[in-house]
Amino acid sequence: MLDLDLKTLQLVAAIAETGSVTSAAERAGVTQSAASQALRRAEALIGAPLFDRGRRPLTPTAVGRMVASRAHDLARDAASLLADARAAAELPGRIDLRIGLVDSLAGTIGARIVKELADGALALSVTAWSGLAHSHAEALMRREIDAALTCDPMEGLADMERILLFREPYVLIAPRGAADELRTLTLREVLESRRLVRHSARSHAGRQVERHLERMGLRPPRAFEFDTSDALVAMVATGMGVAITTPLCLLQGLAHAAAVVALPLPGPGFSRDLLLTMRRGDLETLAPRIADVARAVARSHALPQISVMVPWLTSESLALA
Repeated sequence: MLDLDLKTLQLVAAIAETGSVTSAAERAGVTQSAASQALRRAEALIGAPLFDRGRRPLTPTAVGRMVASRAHDLARDAASLLADARAAAELPGRIDLRIGLVDSLAGTIGARIVKELADGALALSVTAWSGLAHSHAEALMRREIDAALTCDPMEGLADMERILLFREPYVLIAPRGAADELRTLTLREVLESRRLVRHSARSHAGRQVERHLERMGLRPPRAFEFDTSDALVAMVATGMGVAITTPLCLLQGLAHAAAVVALPLPGPGFSRDLLLTMRRGDLETLAPRIADVARAVARSHALPQISVMVPWLTSESLALA
């Protein structure tokens, strides 16, 4: 079988650009005979003429124009592949990493985590998926991502490995002007006096909050519900109600944080775990290093801001694993 190799395609492109087999051969550093033979091989394999030989300079046919155009793309891809392969050979521990980021991470420190993974000799390239936690479970099952930084433990999925990154408590956020009024109330009294702005029931945080309310025997009416934490914080900032959320979710709504106050959740508390989750057997050597990167970025870039917004939090209640 005849082989249509990259060098032959580049010769076809050179002939199309110069209009001459001779000029193309000189550009490629081969003889005119070799260039002519390469062109004949390409046409035999494709089964169609690539140039109108009755015209001077040589004019590519429609098929010839398409082949010449694609040859440039293939040459760029080949050069990129060669560079990546050489980099991989120099740093064999690096991989092309596809990782999911739960929204509250993606919207706060996710970009810094991705940067550290790419710059810190862990990954040749990083493709990051943001979104709700349930979308990452589906992507892991379909092998569309390699790992997820998520709050969903994916307990219903078999053969999953989980590394705890950090744990954060749920807090009550309210309009800043309502802080003194609400500070001494029970959770029942708070929700009787203010509407509850909810995390979406599709989100892991939303489901955790609803389970806590059920345990407390509380069923506040449904008024506002949001997929993203910044929208939730914005609603509280406008005085539309209160919300039960986490410090990292509050950080995602940083643009509106000056208009809200974070209070300890009245009554029993509960918390959210942020996890690195992957299929068992995948990323065995890299997973602990990825977790270390995520923790280091959280420590250097999230905790200082959270400490300003929620100054009463103790190191024990907002703990890095």
